[in-house]
Amino acid sequence: MTRFEGKVAAVTGGGSGIGAAICRRLAAEGAIVAALDLSVDRAQEIVAELPGGAAIEVDVSNSESFEEALTKLESDLGPLAVMVNNAGALAMSHVARINPLIEQQRAEQAVGPITTPLDALVRLTDEEWRFVLSVHLDGTFYGTRAAVRRMAERRAGAIVNMASVCGIEGCTGHPHYSAAKAGVLGFTRATAKEVIVQGIRVNAIAPGFIDTSRTKAEVGVARQSNVARTPAGRLGAPEEVAAAVAFLASDDASFFVGATVSPNGGLVTAV
Repeated sequence: MTRFEGKVAAVTGGGSGIGAAICRRLAAEGAIVAALDLSVDRAQEIVAELPGGAAIEVDVSNSESFEEALTKLESDLGPLAVMVNNAGALAMSHVARINPLIEQQRAEQAVGPITTPLDALVRLTDEEWRFVLSVHLDGTFYGTRAAVRRMAERRAGAIVNMASVCGIEGCTGHPHYSAAKAGVLGFTRATAKEVIVQGIRVNAIAPGFIDTSRTKAEVGVARQSNVARTPAGRLGAPEEVAAAVAFLASDDASFFVGATVSPNGGLVTAV
């Protein structure tokens, strides 16, 4: 397939995981791909696999950094046609606190009532809250705004924002991440209605549990529980998410405006 032949595409968080899979998929369909990442070294490793393209450093939580990155992208590669706001991050201190308690709750649930409180909300710090929202929600806003400023002049473009099933149903123990991803969905819907009249389509992806390098590191009860909760009986592959992104970014999805596509193996069936 050559749905993106000669088109320039930008993928934030393109240096690893789902972002890397998206870069590979778009390039395989003919796109000239720019991998945008806070770690430009990781982005360069991905771009080295692709025909053409560029690795560009960006801090998605900083609006000036985003504007500078897209200015460089268009100077080096040409007009931006596809923007994928995929970059994400976790407050690892929160994860380290909460994961053992989640596993304890799951063990208790298997034999009787849950007696261990998570205390996820009350122990969540201002810094952890702000960090996760700044990367996921602010980053999606900055990336979408910067892309629309350029695409509007040409009255053409496609933007895909990365949300999560946590933004649809909420994920226990992760209120900051769930709030950020719910915000991405609301932002996508509002923005999509506004900019479609300028020829720009904006949609969202809301994956379930995906088998990335991060989830590969999970062992024991947590990983088994994620598989057990998914009716398909397995975790998703980054390539499956990348395929959904490629669809929404392509002309095949020309009538998708403000939509949420959720590759989740049946975990959530009402979006």
